Amino acid sequence: MDKPFAWRLDAPQSNAALAYDRLRAAIVSGQFEPGQRITEVGIAALLGVSRTPVREAFLRLTTDGLLRATAGGIEVVDPRAELADITLLREAVESVAARLAAERATAEEITAIADLAAETGRADPRNLAGRAALNEQFHLAIAAAAHAPRVERLVRDYRSLFVTPERLARLSGTETKRLLADHTGIAEAIAARDPDAAESRMRAHLRGFLQVAPL
Repeated sequence: MDKPFAWRLDAPQSNAALAYDRLRAAIVSGQFEPGQRITEVGIAALLGVSRTPVREAFLRLTTDGLLRATAGGIEVVDPRAELADITLLREAVESVAARLAAERATAEEITAIADLAAETGRADPRNLAGRAALNEQFHLAIAAAAHAPRVERLVRDYRSLFVTPERLARLSGTETKRLLADHTGIAEAIAARDPDAAESRMRAHLRGFLQVAPL
């Protein structure tokens, strides 16, 4: 483990949601070994909360496919074991989200998407964590603008598995510029209310990122 993982929670009014977010991040980042068994008591002690929010988090993470119940208890599922399938699902879902955003986004949402595309282009290339966060905001803004709750939920479920600072670090300057230009093109297609272009540009963008930063 390169650095201590921040476990303690600071906002008791939303402990269930925070427990879910913290535990999900720990699983995705590899803080737990695949197949490792975890308990409500142990995680509650790490987070400094009661077992109730942890129990809720376990239920959500089981639905997400990141935990599973076995005869011996609750164990961690390695999300990377399904990345090939999830990659195809992500491409399909985010491309549909872009298509729907072109058809359904409000004027305010279109402006926000364009602003985020521009902001990702201005970000300091050395700030990998900041760039990953902006990238997520851009894609989630498109998902929200689709006004399709099931689609947005699927996009949110899988985003954290893909664009990480570690993967961004593999990109050359030229590759980074091309992928950032994709954001502008996607935003322009959505603003033009062109669902075909928005869908095809999103699909090409996701495939292009996979080619230069394989899983």
